[in-house]
Amino acid sequence: MNKKTEPKYLKVVHAIKKQIADNALCIGDRLQSENELSHFFGLSRQTVRQATSILESEGILERRRGSGTYVASARIVPHAATMNIGVITTYLDDYIFPSVIQGIDRILTQNGYSMQLSITYNKVENETKILEALLERGVDGLIIEPTKSGLPNLNMDLYKQIKRQGIPCVFIHACYQEMSFPYVAMDDFMCGKAAADYLVQKNHSQIAAVLKSDDMQGHLRYAGYASELKKNKLLLREERIVWFTTEDLDIEFAEHFEQQVFKRLENCTAVVCYNDQIALRVMKVLVKNHKRIPLDVSVISFDNSNLATMGPVGLTTFSHPKEELGKVAAENLMKLIKSEPCDIAVKFKPELVERGSVCKI
Repeated sequence: MNKKTEPKYLKVVHAIKKQIADNALCIGDRLQSENELSHFFGLSRQTVRQATSILESEGILERRRGSGTYVASARIVPHAATMNIGVITTYLDDYIFPSVIQGIDRILTQNGYSMQLSITYNKVENETKILEALLERGVDGLIIEPTKSGLPNLNMDLYKQIKRQGIPCVFIHACYQEMSFPYVAMDDFMCGKAAADYLVQKNHSQIAAVLKSDDMQGHLRYAGYASELKKNKLLLREERIVWFTTEDLDIEFAEHFEQQVFKRLENCTAVVCYNDQIALRVMKVLVKNHKRIPLDVSVISFDNSNLATMGPVGLTTFSHPKEELGKVAAENLMKLIKSEPCDIAVKFKPELVERGSVCKI
């Protein structure tokens, strides 16, 4: 039987590790450029980049903006296996999170690991405390939903410590762009693009959006939505965009916020909502102001959660892979722990579930 061919990028991974082990590359040494490595190994730049990204995720290399890639400034200190995995999510309510956790737990249990679950409630200070506690106790790996991923990462020092200690880490739902950890998420750009496209196909041209500003998903969905409007030569009007933060949800759409939502949607025929939770609240605002859904305003959303059938009209929404997302994240973490290759970025494509909240005009 022929031995399975090793992926090409592993040739680069093994070679760089050997150079470090032989002291041909030392702490702080600058790695050759991607072009130089590509020429030396006879491989594409994309293959070389995949190899260096894996070494970054393992804490062996570190990328310095505008300078290059270097051998990490601290050696990875081996630690005794704990058979514990830290899992950090922003929330854990009856929405999509229980299914995501089930997917993670199933794979961890199959591999003999226990899960330490923590919740940040999308608060930076909570993420700080949780990361500090997990690093102090020791874990064999981490699965993390980043907190306020649309804002600068205020816990960068702790994530650098995770890298230095060689703790395998996988992000879910979003990623901190400064970090090179693998991640598993919806293709949020394509989600925003697909939502706008669906409304355009229904002859809508006055399309508003209600999006979250402190999480990366909101930024990417906005970018996809804006891209599709531009493609169809529709004017992007900022006065039709409502941005909200985690703290706005804490006050449950206070009256002034409801007024802002209605004011910006008043002359629109359709709206793209950040998720089902927001869509349900937006629909309540519209109904309160005597707008008919979908005859006056069509509403489209994301997640296909249990909330999608709880509004005045069934919600047209894009499915979230939920349990499958958790499963893939845990499988990739297991690969990292075993020093096996895994995909740096897994993005699930949007799949529409049509109900009654969108109509053709």
